[in-house]
Amino acid sequence: MKPIEGRLQTAEHILAKIIETKIEDAKVGIAKFSDESGILEIITKVDLRTLDQNEIQNEVNKVISKNLAVNKYVKNRDEAEKEVNLSKVPKNVRDIRIVEIVGFDKRPCKDPHVDNTSQIGEFRILSLKRVGKDRYRFVFEVK
Repeated sequence: MKPIEGRLQTAEHILAKIIETKIEDAKVGIAKFSDESGILEIITKVDLRTLDQNEIQNEVNKVISKNLAVNKYVKNRDEAEKEVNLSKVPKNVRDIRIVEIVGFDKRPCKDPHVDNTSQIGEFRILSLKRVGKDRYRFVFEVK
């Protein structure tokens, strides 16, 4: 059976939103994905290594368990900027794809995503380390 595409990407959105909610100055640096795991780098002056990783992992899994719909749609740039932060989207991109985890998060993203959080599976943080002056890297998986 072919694995469901977009599980890691949707889990990354949930993790990013939780960190952004906990840490006022947190900003997503980059997100990368392999077949097995995902990487999320967060830029913040707060040392994220002091956070309780089990608590964060449990919060992500709690959101996953809510079986939230994940909507994907495209809007022109002028309309999209009323809904989401477009600071990381190149100015020449006119059609913006928005991924909305209904009732939880909404952001621009071109990656594949599941249709419902129930398709993600169990989220696990594999590591969290400092990789720059104000940059922290989460490595995670879904099973």
